[in-house]
Amino acid sequence: MVYQKVDGNGDLVRDKNSGAILNINRSEFAKAKAARIERFKEKEELKTLQNDVSELKSMLKQLLEKS
Repeated sequence: MVYQKVDGNGDLVRDKNSGAILNINRSEFAKAKAARIERFKEKEELKTLQNDVSELKSMLKQLLEKS
């Protein structure tokens, strides 16, 4: 692949074949990937907590209806 440096940013290059801008800073890429994984985990944890709260509310309603 043939790359051309992007003016004003040493970490970015343009792929001349596709025209895509690429970040060649591997440590920043690794940080971004880790942050994306962390956000995914947080979203999944939030969904689990929401489901748990919903289940608890349902159980409380059932208990209140029986009394």
